[in-house]
Amino acid sequence: MSEPKKHKKVAEPVARFSVSQFLAAGARPPSIVRFERLYLASFVVSLLGWAFSWQSTADRLAVDPKTAPFGWLLPLALLLSCAITLLLWYLVARRASAAAKWVVTILTALAAVRFVINLNVVFRGPVPMTALLLSAAILALGLAATWQLFHADARAWFGEETDGGDGVVTDGDGQ
Repeated sequence: MSEPKKHKKVAEPVARFSVSQFLAAGARPPSIVRFERLYLASFVVSLLGWAFSWQSTADRLAVDPKTAPFGWLLPLALLLSCAITLLLWYLVARRASAAAKWVVTILTALAAVRFVINLNVVFRGPVPMTALLLSAAILALGLAATWQLFHADARAWFGEETDGGDGVVTDGDGQ
């Protein structure tokens, strides 16, 4: 009798990480892909805003004796902001969480209200143009991203009922 042939194990090539593959549509609806791209663009612009305002914010904290001991809150606030933003992105764009969709919607609405209220500050005194433009860009990208979550293909992604083209939303059993 002959010995059984041994098969050599061949190592599988490791897939390389590619940003373009990561952001590719895959099986996700076009509206969700657009949401993801706009939302992440808003996140990147907000990081630029943090970078531009970091020193002035740290200086304002340091000048006031009441807030000087809390300088450590600035990096913590940045980390918390990043964590919440990325968690919401993941839950909406990758896990189809309807609850996260509504959290994003509410936070975007609050950001719009805050922007309008902050326009009073712009009219009363000098505001750096960079800060104003970054805030407007962040808001515009956030509004555009959130709008994508209400398209028919996105509603289907979240498991929400969609209308049959006549504007009537069904309750799930066709009525």
